[in-house]
Amino acid sequence: MKTFSFIALILLLCGCTTTHHDSTEDVKQFYLSWMKAWTEGNDTSTLMQRYVAKDVINRLAMIDTLYEQEILDADYFMYVQDYAPEWIPQLRVGQARPFLGGEKVDVQLGTESAPVRLEVYTRREDGRWKIYRVHDAGGHFEYPIYSAGDITRAKAWSAEIAPEYEKMNK
Repeated sequence: MKTFSFIALILLLCGCTTTHHDSTEDVKQFYLSWMKAWTEGNDTSTLMQRYVAKDVINRLAMIDTLYEQEILDADYFMYVQDYAPEWIPQLRVGQARPFLGGEKVDVQLGTESAPVRLEVYTRREDGRWKIYRVHDAGGHFEYPIYSAGDITRAKAWSAEIAPEYEKMNK
C-alpha cells in the first residue's frame, strides 16, 4: 500500500508541473505569418502544413480547382479580399477556450475603426494545434467549405461552364 501511495504521489506531482499549452500562441503565430506572407507574396504551403488541418488544406485545394466556384470569394483565413500591412501590428488574439474537444480563439484583424472579428477553431493533429474552421463572427457568416451540397453544385457548374469557356478563348 505504501508503494502505491508513493507512486500516486509522484504521478500527481509530475502532473502538476506540466504546463498546459493551448492554441492561443499557435493561432497568433499563424496570423502574423499569414499576413506577412500575403504582404510579401510568399508561398504559404509550409505555413499551412504547420498550422492548418489536413482536411482544410485538401478542401481549399479542391475548391481552388473549380471554375467560377462561389464557395469562397475571399481569403478563407481572413474573410477579406485585401488587407493593409498596417493590420499586422494591430492583430488581437484572445485566450483559447475549450470547444468540442478542441479550442476556439477569438481573433480581431484590421483597425479599431474597421475590425474583422473571427472565431478560429483548432484541434490537435499530428501533435500540434491546427486550424480546422474559421467563422466570420462580425458578419455572422461562414464559408461553406464543408457543405457537400455547395461543393456538388460548384463541381457541376465547373464541369458545365469550363469547357464552354475554353472554346470561347481558343
